Amino acid sequence: MNTTTEASVSEPIADLESDSLIGDFDEGKRLIGTRCDECGRTMIGSRVVCSGCVGRRVSRLALPSTGILYSYTRLHPGAGEVRPLGYVDLDGVEVRTLADLFEDGTPLRVDAPVRLVVEDDRWYFTTSADA
Repeated sequence: MNTTTEASVSEPIADLESDSLIGDFDEGKRLIGTRCDECGRTMIGSRVVCSGCVGRRVSRLALPSTGILYSYTRLHPGAGEVRPLGYVDLDGVEVRTLADLFEDGTPLRVDAPVRLVVEDDRWYFTTSADA
C-alpha cells in the first residue's frame, strides 16, 4: 500500500510592478496607489494584483498628499543622528504607510495633520502648520 501524499504547492505572486512609490500625476509628484476594481481596496505602490482578493483588475491612482500621524518614534542610528519615523493614515483612503518624518519646529504628536513632501527621489511627511 502506498501512503505517499503530495501537497500542492502554490507559486508566489509578484504583486508590485515597481519598487518606486513616487509617481508623476496631474497633481504633481505623489505616492503611487492602486485600487482594486474587484473589491475596492486601496493599496500603496503600483501593484499588478490586489493584496486583499488577489484580483488582477487594478487601477493606478495618486494617493492623497495629506494624512494624520498615527504613531511615531525617533531612531538614533549613531553619531548624534536622529531619524524620526512614523505611521501615517492617508486622508480619504484606508492606507497606512510607514514614512520618514521631518521635524520643522512643530512638535510631533499623535493625531497631528501631516503633508507629503517630495524632493527628487526622497519623500517624507512634515507636521508643518499648513498640513
